[in-house]
Amino acid sequence: MPLAAIYIAVGLLILGVLPLPYGYYILLRIVATAAFAWAAVTAHQNGERTWPWIFSLAAVLYNPILPVFLPKEAWIVINMGSAAALFINRKKIVK
Repeated sequence: MPLAAIYIAVGLLILGVLPLPYGYYILLRIVATAAFAWAAVTAHQNGERTWPWIFSLAAVLYNPILPVFLPKEAWIVINMGSAAALFINRKKIVK
């Protein structure tokens, strides 16, 4: 995954804590699902054991086809944790 794509996904996740129009959150789900799915595959290819599972769980959580509906407060915590996980592991998932 290109480093710029990781930074874009992290930025979108952080912006997701703001009260934005519903269309933004649909876009966020699409971008986050793609980013976490790609991160899971790349982490697995790099020999990681735990992170592919965490990234796969995040991809399922953010998927736009079968959305998970949670309160805004829960999504704030999830978005910030997801952004942190991507940012901290960026060197492990860059190809």
